Amino acid sequence: MSDLYEYRIARIRRGARRELQQELTDQIAPRTAAAGGSMYALFAGMIGFATDDAVLMRTWPDDETLAASADKTLSSSVIIESSAERLIPSMRPIDATPPRLPGVYAHRWFWLQPQDWLEFQRLSEDGVWPYFESDGCRIIGLWRSAEPGPLAKALLITRYPSVAHWERTRLQSPDVPDGADEHLYHAARDAGRRRAELTERSIARLARLLSPI
Repeated sequence: MSDLYEYRIARIRRGARRELQQELTDQIAPRTAAAGGSMYALFAGMIGFATDDAVLMRTWPDDETLAASADKTLSSSVIIESSAERLIPSMRPIDATPPRLPGVYAHRWFWLQPQDWLEFQRLSEDGVWPYFESDGCRIIGLWRSAEPGPLAKALLITRYPSVAHWERTRLQSPDVPDGADEHLYHAARDAGRRRAELTERSIARLARLLSPI
């Protein structure tokens, strides 16, 4: 498991997503590898992001390497400005294998009290995720922010086949969706309700994976 992930929201020149992909392949990825890091994912914003937003994720062996190399390896002709957050993986991802499946990737941020972090992880892994993955979703990872602050801040990335599928899994209805496992659905609803009680605020944004990188 990589020790540190870089989550960078970049504002790019209008219409330059393909150029950014090419720069990542030809320039940024080799520079990142030479500095000790690796590419993880590139996302294009769909819902909740600005139309000129892209999200770049890379992995680094430690904070010192990230601090020394992240900005200087990112020289680009299409990135106008960017801001990065350091993330520490939890039980997922188990390694830094990049996601490859096309589809919709939900980037959901949670803020909670630090003492509730372990329960939040348990509710996610044992309560919510089994139903989601039985219904065709894929949990990519749950990371905790390494940035200082009074609250624990976490990022959950989940892959869905479509926006409609994302809407289907909101756990709002007491009725089990057609074809879903009844036991897993009710367990997920109970865990999701408790997880919501622990969450002081949250936001979800949808993106699509741009690959290869």
